[in-house]
This record gives sequence, structure tokens and C-alpha cells, in this order.
Amino acid sequence: MSALTCSGGWRSLFYVLDVHVCRAHRRYIGARAGVARSHQDQCIDIVRKYDYENFLATLLLPKTARRAAFAVRAFNVEIAQIRDLVSERNIALMRIHFWKDTLERIYKGQPPETPIALELAKAVKQHKLSKQWFARVIEAREDNLYDQHYHNLKEVENYGEKTVSSINYLILESLDVRNIHADHAASHLGKAVGIITLIRAVPFHANRGNVYLPIDLMMQFGVSQEEVQRGCREAKMKDLIYNIASQAHLQLEAAKSLKKDVPKTAFPAFLTTVANESYLKSIQQAEFDVFDSRLQARNSWLPMTIWLRKFKNTF
Repeated sequence: MSALTCSGGWRSLFYVLDVHVCRAHRRYIGARAGVARSHQDQCIDIVRKYDYENFLATLLLPKTARRAAFAVRAFNVEIAQIRDLVSERNIALMRIHFWKDTLERIYKGQPPETPIALELAKAVKQHKLSKQWFARVIEAREDNLYDQHYHNLKEVENYGEKTVSSINYLILESLDVRNIHADHAASHLGKAVGIITLIRAVPFHANRGNVYLPIDLMMQFGVSQEEVQRGCREAKMKDLIYNIASQAHLQLEAAKSLKKDVPKTAFPAFLTTVANESYLKSIQQAEFDVFDSRLQARNSWLPMTIWLRKFKNTF
């Protein structure tokens, strides 16, 4: 019988995981009280607080890539939050334009004195990160300020490609991986994450009176915006979410199907598949009721699952 099939084996595995993650946490997060936070620490704190699942995956990147990856993730958090945190469009546009200017200054070697900008400047210099991917993220977020609705699922995938996939490409570059097969896998993963993020955010947006589900699918399944805003849990709503989640699953499978062609040095960039596979499994168990409160709970098994995937060096 395997040691992991007994309670002692599981306790041992949890212990190993806790030691591994806690050491990384102390090294890259935990500064002593009263000690000034470094720019690197501040970037890591941003990701830990607002993008916890990617924080876990980024902790397990090789040391040579980790600092750059946290800077990229922190940048993404800052850009992604603009729409949800700023109610005035003009103010949101000002923040978008600030980041456009910041990007230009970074690539001119004159970054503004902000933690994320300074860390990005170091990452750009060390790993030759491509300006086009940063620019594409900013542009997509800016366009989203004007038109926040999706007419079909293809538009959701396109948005995921421009935002999530672009970040994936930058993470690959942080690993010094430039490979067409890795890029293809990163593209499929980005589209999948874009769809899953849309699903996961339905309750949050509904509470604010907003609905961003694809219009054509809502019409197809006979679900109105008012029903979503009221937290519809009827069969038609579940069928709608099932349809959307199925496409996310197909994109994840497409990414994984390229595994044999992707360099193993790129595998750490795809640890984010773990959290998204976990959510799809959870919503399936909830019978695609997106308003099931259990879906809002943090998955306590996730750190171990990601670590095991890292240990096996696969995705």
C-alpha cells in the first residue's frame, strides 16, 4: 500500500508542502515588522492579496524567473482592477493613460519611481520582455471600458487572448522560453482562463447590477439580465453556464494536448491550469449553479495540488 494512502502519509505530504511554501513565503513575502518593504515585496503582496491562485503558482517558478513574473502579475492586477474599482470612466482612462506612459518610460530606461514600474524595468532588462504584450493588455482593458458586453463566446475568448494570454507570453519570456508550441499552449490557456474568469465573476457582477454573459447565449437559453441580477438558479441558467464552461474545458484540453511539443522548461508557466481545472470540477459538482455559495470558498487543497503538479513537472 502506498504511503500516501494512509493518514500518516498524507500528513507527511502536507508537512513537506507547508515547509516548501512557508520557506518561499518567508523569503519572498515576509519581512520583519518595522523593516521597509522592498519594491519586490510590494509587488508580491499585491499578487498575494488580489490574485491568490496565480500567487501560489508564481511562488513555484524557478528562482531566476520568479521576481520578473511577480512584477508582471502585479502589473496585470493593477490594470485589471481599473474597471471594477473606478466608477468614473474619465478617471479610469487617466489610469490607463498613466500605464501607457509608464510603459513607454520603462522601455526608454526611465521608469517612474513606483514599485511595479521599477520592478518591471528590471524584468524587461534582464529577460528582454516584449513591449507588445504589455501594450496589448493595456489596449484590451481600455477597449473594455467602452464596450463591456460580449455578443458571443468568441468575443470572450478574444478578450482572454489579449489579456490573459499576453500575460502568459510574458511569463514564458521570464522563463527565457521562446517557443511556438509553448505560445500555442499559452494562447489556449489564456482563452480558457478568460472564460472561467467570466463565469466566476457572475455573482460579483450581478450584485452590482451588471451582466456580462454572452448576449447570444442568454437569448438562446432564455435567460434575461434581470434574472441573472436576481441570482437565477433555474435549469435554463445552469444550461447556459454549462455551455460556457464546456468551451473553457475544451480550451484547457487543447492546451494540454500540446504538452508533448512544449519544452519542459516552459511547464512551470502552465501551473495556473491547476486552479482553473479545480474550478471547473467544482462547478460541475455544483451542477453548474454559478450562485452556489460553495464556489466562493477558497480551495484549501489548491496549494498541495499545484505543488504536486510542479513536483511531477507536468501540466
